[in-house]
Amino acid sequence: MDCCEKSKFRKYMNYVAVIIGVAILIAMLFSVTSCGEKTSTPSQVGESSKGGEVLYYTCGMHPSVRVSPEEYNKGNVNCPICNMKLIPVHKEAADGQEASAYYGCGMEGEEHIFSIEGAQLKNCPICGMPLKELSKEEVDRLRGVVSKVKIKGEQARRAGVKTEPVRKLHLYNEIRTVGKVAYDPQLAVAQEEFISSLKVLDKMQGGDIPEIKERARNLIKSSKRKLRLLGLGEEQIKKLEEIREVHTSLILPEKKMWIYGNVYEYELSWVKVGDKAEVGVSSFPGEVFHGIVSSINPVLDPKTRSVRFRAEVDNPGLKLKPEMYVDVVIKGMYVSPKGEHMVLAIPKDAILDTGRRKIVWVDKENGEFEGRIIRIGPEATSTVNEKEGKFYPVINGLSEAERVVTKANFLIDSQSQISGVVSAAYGGALGADEKAAPPVHQH
Repeated sequence: MDCCEKSKFRKYMNYVAVIIGVAILIAMLFSVTSCGEKTSTPSQVGESSKGGEVLYYTCGMHPSVRVSPEEYNKGNVNCPICNMKLIPVHKEAADGQEASAYYGCGMEGEEHIFSIEGAQLKNCPICGMPLKELSKEEVDRLRGVVSKVKIKGEQARRAGVKTEPVRKLHLYNEIRTVGKVAYDPQLAVAQEEFISSLKVLDKMQGGDIPEIKERARNLIKSSKRKLRLLGLGEEQIKKLEEIREVHTSLILPEKKMWIYGNVYEYELSWVKVGDKAEVGVSSFPGEVFHGIVSSINPVLDPKTRSVRFRAEVDNPGLKLKPEMYVDVVIKGMYVSPKGEHMVLAIPKDAILDTGRRKIVWVDKENGEFEGRIIRIGPEATSTVNEKEGKFYPVINGLSEAERVVTKANFLIDSQSQISGVVSAAYGGALGADEKAAPPVHQH
């Protein structure tokens, strides 16, 4: 190769080297940009690097601390007690992908199972019990999963499978009973005795004999106890102590009358002081007298298994007379064990009742359905889309926005029992032998 050709070759090699160098530089820049995107902090509320929804943020040392994603994104990222960095607690990813690890305290219920990113929690944020890593089988058992089945879309369509979301609703129930307009001279006498004991104590206040004062106080306590046994509530007794006037409506017609009625033991959860009451009498057909429940007796009648309540009702025209028989309707609102008036609820048709267990089929999407044991409250009524229907409040076992099967759930249950391995492993919902399950930790 002569000098001219060598010079051309060197120029060519230099040119190739420059091209390769530029390509390497571009690749490095792209790699840095990609890494930066992967490690960036989620910017939207509820996002995480796992793709699962963040339920809340908590502290590994103080699990009672619970900060919403909205508050966390506002800058509340440290524990208010120890100033440690808060860590997210995730709901299972909505796309159905399984989390890499689950943790739980061993107590049944969706709220006691977590997918935790980063540092692990020491204790359950719900009940404070120590957490341990769980297998998927343990997670399913604690969630109350009894069976799994997969049904193709066309099969589900032909079977008429329908689902509805788990949602928060106001639930109510109408309690209908009979009663009568009060004629209660015994209670009137007890009120008079209470007022007299108050007056006696007033006169003794200026005296110098402690024994007499103590005796007057004991007499007041005894009178209060008698009033409570006769059915007066604490608020009514306080009001009587203030006004110091006997309710003459107990023996004579007045502008407000007391109505006595009885509710059975199983209806007690629906009747509370302050509930609205509607009263009708045969003497005035079509006319409704309005009032509120003012007190509920503290003692159950062992013969009728019922409890007496009192309602104070408006009496325009003094139409209601003592001893009249009346029809009473009480519209009671359901209140959850936590005191909530808006509660998670599902349609009555979603429930499969085996006698020992209440089971629903949950739509996990992509044709997958999961049979799950849940705990429910009493049957109630609610209005959805201007249509009244029957619902059950959900105590545990389901989360808001999950979808439950309300039509063809019996068909899905039958399919789960003939589909083989998965159904047999989880026990089936209705057809399997309902032997006692292994003990599970409970509080």
